[in-house]
Amino acid sequence: MATPILITTTFENEPDAERLARMLLEQRLVACARISVVGKSMYWWQGQISETKEYELGLKSTRDLYPEIEALIRTEHPYETPEIVATAFVAGSAAYLAWLEEELRR
Repeated sequence: MATPILITTTFENEPDAERLARMLLEQRLVACARISVVGKSMYWWQGQISETKEYELGLKSTRDLYPEIEALIRTEHPYETPEIVATAFVAGSAAYLAWLEEELRR
């Protein structure tokens, strides 16, 4: 099995997060997409501290699909410099990992 990963990106509004999640799911690049309200993000942008209410999109996939996922996020994301961070799973239940792999093969 390819290395399972969790990719995280954030959005200013839920409809944008849902639109990208559906695109990735329909292309079978991710097996699962979870949208969560993060709350307020504070960050440096163009020389000043900015604040934004954000939604986090968590995407479950595999490392071999990451380049395609990142390319789609970069193309479709409304932010100029979107957060795109991938973390490899350290461990996971055998049943869940089998489901993940099966859904990405279809």
